[in-house]
Amino acid sequence: MASGESKLGPEDIDPDDIESFLAMARVHGEVSDTHEWISDLEDIARAAWRLMTDEQKETFRAEPEILALTDAFGDFADDQNADF
Repeated sequence: MASGESKLGPEDIDPDDIESFLAMARVHGEVSDTHEWISDLEDIARAAWRLMTDEQKETFRAEPEILALTDAFGDFADDQNADF
């Protein structure tokens, strides 16, 4: 890696900790470009969603971070439909 970039080695990876997967995505973006980081994060979210039961998806949608996102999107959608 070029100087100034984060270094992540096998000893830093804990397969039981989501932070390890997020760190790998971040480093991938640092060594390539931000689009790769975003793509990796989307892939992680899609894989997790695919593995969730319907009950787990319902619990996920009720989490404060997800509610804030859906609320913000609702506000954005309302703004887009406003009669300016």
